[in-house]
Amino acid sequence: MNFSKRFKNSVTPVFSECGKMVANANGSKVLVRDVNSLQLLQMWVCYDTVRDIVWSPDSNYLASVSDNKIQLWSMSDSAWRSCISETDGGVDSVTWSPDSRHLLVLHQYSVFITIWAVEFATQMFIKNPKGALYRFSGDGKYLAVIERTECNDYVAVLSTRTWKLTSHFKLPTIDAAGFEWSPSNLELCIWDHMFEHRLYIYSLDGSLLFTHEIKKPISMGLQCVAWSPCGQYIALGTHTHYLYLINRTNRKVAGEMLIPESVSGKEVQYYREEHNVITGNTLVERLQSQPEHKFQVVTDDNIEMKFSEIVVKKKTTKTNDNVKEKRVKRYGITGIKWSHDSSHLAVLDASIPNTISVWNIADKDITAVLEFVHNPKTFAWHPQLLRLIIASGDNNVSMWEYDGCWIIELPAECSVNVNHTTWSNDGNALLLSAKDNFCIGFLE
Repeated sequence: MNFSKRFKNSVTPVFSECGKMVANANGSKVLVRDVNSLQLLQMWVCYDTVRDIVWSPDSNYLASVSDNKIQLWSMSDSAWRSCISETDGGVDSVTWSPDSRHLLVLHQYSVFITIWAVEFATQMFIKNPKGALYRFSGDGKYLAVIERTECNDYVAVLSTRTWKLTSHFKLPTIDAAGFEWSPSNLELCIWDHMFEHRLYIYSLDGSLLFTHEIKKPISMGLQCVAWSPCGQYIALGTHTHYLYLINRTNRKVAGEMLIPESVSGKEVQYYREEHNVITGNTLVERLQSQPEHKFQVVTDDNIEMKFSEIVVKKKTTKTNDNVKEKRVKRYGITGIKWSHDSSHLAVLDASIPNTISVWNIADKDITAVLEFVHNPKTFAWHPQLLRLIIASGDNNVSMWEYDGCWIIELPAECSVNVNHTTWSNDGNALLLSAKDNFCIGFLE
């Protein structure tokens, strides 16, 4: 893998949807570069410090977001620009509509969503949104919004052609925590809050098609949900280290997999990161010495998965020595990501935060376990290949394939302590970013 030089940034940089451009912000400046040549294509100066940048789906418009202003820029017309001032409560987040002609602005405190028509500067409103729980369907024809009114959850489905309501129905949830569109764009998967293991699938007209619920003394709610790209499976990650697979075709549980306490290195690919300390008695010897950084293949019969314990801290006061304060670390499965072909799942369990496990969906079993020195900050599948990239906040990235697992060191001139990774849509470029700098990796 080859790397670009290092660039400064103050917010996470983003690829355009076409994959040919990358935008980043540095203070109040917004810069756009060509991904392949890294040539600077545009630079704009905003009114305030930029805290987010969002590309339109057609890669022609770019929105730069500050606390109470949104400035819009055009790649095809450098003279065109627009500014939206949100003085009533400020801006929480911004989302482009699939047609790239409307901008959805979620106001702080989730009071309402404003839909701006970019070219005509007209606006519409959606009241009572439940935070950022709104999503466009994959084909761009519908917008689904979860609303909260009088302690009840509702779903509103709008047509993006007319922005009129097509259906509105009440949910049986106590406190809906999230939802996803099906890959077919015909169904909505909605799940309840963290103390209720409930999942519902609805058609767009509000018909309840499927309910998944588990009632156990130790059962808690769902932490993460992901629909497979093929649409056949829904993966559910729980607090109790269980990974459930729901088969959408027959509406049954296709797999109930538990993160094991130990694995066999003879049955599972087990890779353990090794980072040897720099040696040398003098400063010159230490500077000349290069630390060996690689993965070791572990083949022991019984390799323990080191689960961390729940931390409970006590706090005493002068008036009452028996006062206790419980601070519990997040635990259970907190991250699941599907490979492009729906054949594998990459799973992160917060109770073993330095480990990523890769599961084979056909066998319903672990294929590989990757153990790191530092806890992974981010992981992402290649959009077209069975290739997983993991970053742990160091100046390197790890890559897993069926053939093995490798560590790719970043050269000194582009060294970045990577905590965020993004593949371009064509899979030819990999964005590696830290808090204040970033670089781009290119496959050879």
